[in-house]
Amino acid sequence: MNANNLELKKHGIITENEIYEIPQTLNNIIKNKQEIIKIAQEIVSRRIKHIYIIGAGSSYHAGFAMSYMFNRITKIPTFCEFSMEFQYKIQPILKKDDCIIGMSQSGETQDTIESIIIAKDKKDCLTIGITNNNISVLAKSSDYSLSLYCREEKSILATKTYINQLAVLSILALEIAKERKTIELVEYNKMFSELDKIPELIRESIPSLHNIIKLYSHYFKFAEFCFILGSGPDYATAMEASLKLKEGARIFGQAYSTAEFPHGPITLADSRTWILALIPHEDDKRKRILISLLERIKERKATILGVYETGEKGVIPGPIDIAIQIPNTIMDFQPLIMILAVQLLTLEISRIKGIDCDTPKFLTKVSRI
Repeated sequence: MNANNLELKKHGIITENEIYEIPQTLNNIIKNKQEIIKIAQEIVSRRIKHIYIIGAGSSYHAGFAMSYMFNRITKIPTFCEFSMEFQYKIQPILKKDDCIIGMSQSGETQDTIESIIIAKDKKDCLTIGITNNNISVLAKSSDYSLSLYCREEKSILATKTYINQLAVLSILALEIAKERKTIELVEYNKMFSELDKIPELIRESIPSLHNIIKLYSHYFKFAEFCFILGSGPDYATAMEASLKLKEGARIFGQAYSTAEFPHGPITLADSRTWILALIPHEDDKRKRILISLLERIKERKATILGVYETGEKGVIPGPIDIAIQIPNTIMDFQPLIMILAVQLLTLEISRIKGIDCDTPKFLTKVSRI
């Protein structure tokens, strides 16, 4: 291996290590769920009418992904909003029986902190901070604080902290639903058992998944833009994928909900276009619509990379040029698995392009306007 190749291999080593730490950090969250249970009980005892999850960047995407699960099983209307827009859009309608969940990996995102303080001090809402920094301003400003248990995340790219944000919100939704009796105990046990399996699923699948992605990433060395498609919780994952590709690989990725893509953007799909499709294994309406859309896109000779779950090994769903298979899980937890492939893909494309995704140009861990 020549000196240049050795240097490129060093690029992204911090990001790679932190991706491989995900199984352990996920286990940390699951083992420490008692503090989440206490907060769930507080939410139910206060008869919270609305939940607003706020954040910026990856934190917003994590909140958006899990808002589907909150609405489905807790039956408390749950909304996700960008922290700054929250102050203009949601603050005027806040009431005392609302709960605000502020998410920031660093705990120092100014817009999120300001929104939490406004909700707590001016509106007397219940406030919860979710952060990887237990002594951060967000942790201190909130009524309750939940740790991500990730230790320090040194890479600019949020990888393990993003997945742990998803996990914290998943457990919180499950515990609220159990406390409110909006799901049966049998369903609760089944869902928690499924969540409990995910760390080991990731641990077992990372090496082979990484090897496949190393093989395929060479096809995208000269890619400049792509469209990322998904629906339901996968739409939120598409948004996070778009951010990862921009930050780490300098590829302009644009996320679209599957049903929205035909409303204009499809006209840009041609032989120069890369499509990243997030395909669930459930044989439901959202999968059928996505496969039908991919067939239309394929007629325009775009290159389609599908990240998919399947119950039948070796069966590739639809008109896919490049297939990356990931472990199966239920729809609510798919965001925890789907994004892993994108994180590894970003890492390997960045290496091929000679970019160090640990410290991308012009980016810092805490964004300042």
